[in-house]
Amino acid sequence: MIILWKFKHWIAIAIFFFLWLGQIAYTNHLSGKLQKAESQCSAKIHKLKDDQQKALIKKQNEINKVSADYEQLKSEQRVKVETVTRKVQKIVTKPIYSNICFDDDGVQQLNSLITDNSS
Repeated sequence: MIILWKFKHWIAIAIFFFLWLGQIAYTNHLSGKLQKAESQCSAKIHKLKDDQQKALIKKQNEINKVSADYEQLKSEQRVKVETVTRKVQKIVTKPIYSNICFDDDGVQQLNSLITDNSS
């Protein structure tokens, strides 16, 4: 008992030292787990970001294709309108009689427009 009483400071220091070492070991263990979880989370976020980027590119390509198809259709319609307008302008340059509204060329153009729209 006397020996314990004499060295009580050293025993207390040794106990605190072992507790301190245990605390450091446990803290390092938790730090490793935290770093591992953080890297997994970062990898998941990066994967989700890549997936969203790929989906965005895919949708943008679909939109571009639809837009190109629309522009092509629009240009085809514009050509038809210009062709009809030019032919009508030709017809107007011919002499028109007061009792007949269209000559033979004008009637043919109107009939071709009617058949194009009905089909």
